[in-house]
Amino acid sequence: MSGKFTEASFSGLMPAEPGDVLLHGRFDCHCDYGQGGARKIQLLRLEWIHDDIEGHFRIGDPDELVRIAERDPKAAMETLACNMRPAPATNPHWTHGLSTALRREEPLSLQDWAARAGVRPEALSRGFRRYFGASPKRYRLEARSRRAWQEIVRSRRTLTAIAHEFGFADLAHLSRSIRAFTGAPPSAWRASVKTGQTD
Repeated sequence: MSGKFTEASFSGLMPAEPGDVLLHGRFDCHCDYGQGGARKIQLLRLEWIHDDIEGHFRIGDPDELVRIAERDPKAAMETLACNMRPAPATNPHWTHGLSTALRREEPLSLQDWAARAGVRPEALSRGFRRYFGASPKRYRLEARSRRAWQEIVRSRRTLTAIAHEFGFADLAHLSRSIRAFTGAPPSAWRASVKTGQTD
């Protein structure tokens, strides 16, 4: 609603200002960096339930959204969903490009990426951790675990097939990673989908 800050998440690095909308599905870890002092930043937080829609958006009249939220948060969510538009592209910091590369499924050599981006290899991990709060290796593992978790709760494919698709050594490896990331094993998430309790 006022002030500026930059947020780092599984959607990358997103600079936010008044009128911007940052959407997070479940298990989207992030870090915030205020500009101009935390006291000057005012946010409207709404419960977002659409895991399929995430990222950086804009809304034309944020004040109207606040007025609706004061009366009816659910109506505010519906208004937001109908009126938000993708935010214009920015010239992001190199860590945004690295986060995008780390979320892709193909193998990535950090040394090769650093050379192509013109980043000193010794500064790569330190710089990435500064913005994202995790090393590139940890971020890649958590992003992969989150994609696998999303497939577990959205599809009926076997857990073994999901483990193979997302590059886990076997079902036990997938189970350890999902439990570490979400607090519950894949079998529990599958059971919760069947009973309709995935929150």
